Amino acid sequence: MDTNPQAGFHEETSFLSDLPKTEWKLMANTTLLHWKGFWLMPAIIKSAIAIEKQFNPLPSDILLASFPKTGTTWLKALATTILSHNSNPKSDSQTDQLQTQNPHELIPYLGMELFGENPSRDINQIPSPRVFNTHLPYSILPESVKKSGCRIIYISRNPADTFVSSWHFYSKRFGTKIPLEEAFDEFCNGIIVGGPFVDHVLEYWRERGKENVLFITYEELKEDPNKHVRRIAEFMGCSLSGDEIEQVVWKCSFERLSKLDVNKDEERVHWSGSKFNSFFRRGVVGDGKKLLSPEMMERIENLAKQRWEGSGLELNLFGA
Repeated sequence: MDTNPQAGFHEETSFLSDLPKTEWKLMANTTLLHWKGFWLMPAIIKSAIAIEKQFNPLPSDILLASFPKTGTTWLKALATTILSHNSNPKSDSQTDQLQTQNPHELIPYLGMELFGENPSRDINQIPSPRVFNTHLPYSILPESVKKSGCRIIYISRNPADTFVSSWHFYSKRFGTKIPLEEAFDEFCNGIIVGGPFVDHVLEYWRERGKENVLFITYEELKEDPNKHVRRIAEFMGCSLSGDEIEQVVWKCSFERLSKLDVNKDEERVHWSGSKFNSFFRRGVVGDGKKLLSPEMMERIENLAKQRWEGSGLELNLFGA
């Protein structure tokens, strides 16, 4: 398979210049384009088109989906460790990949990392069961993915905590100095990569009744990790004992991962340019309430309630 996503369709992406655009100030005035209802970077749109044309999903594939800063790193660690225990029940510390590799190194990003203009990984070299992650909204996923039978695990998080995590991450990554209130306005107006957040979450929520879609929240995992790690393992087709579930929970805990040398190394950099240690900040629930004013909390909660009304998706699922 040709893994150069730009080959043969340069003309088909010429429409990008006609799309509505805006500047996302939190990410150092990055240009976002409005495509199919969401704000995305041009490179992400191009890679999404490449995925549509070139990706051949397998029924055994597992897709970890999320809005950025909602638990992606944790979910990648869990999926990797669950599969490792399932194939090597008596594995010891020498087979614990998390000791030597960041979770983002172990599970590739289906977009630019595999189908970008300069892909850094070859999809043909990934062993089965192949596990990928994506930040694409459900409506933008290729029909081939939806019809393949591959399993999709979506993790979400309280909108206030998602914003605060994004604020810290992008401010540190790009050194942006815009006021918190201005960044908050952007988030509430959907101006963030993959935004609007409330629409991104709602799309996957509406698919949760399907046999191949699992919807889980960051808050559920924090409240009862053993219960929900077992849910994830069973959904992935893995049978783990109680002791193995305990091991998975411990190996993937924030307390452990954030202290490993591999995740503290200032020199190790993600393909996106972010340092691997930037993916571990606090790992807590309720950060939003500590940083945002009561008025800001009311605004973001009302936004979610209005958009999700009648869907069965409620803020109390996210610990609000």
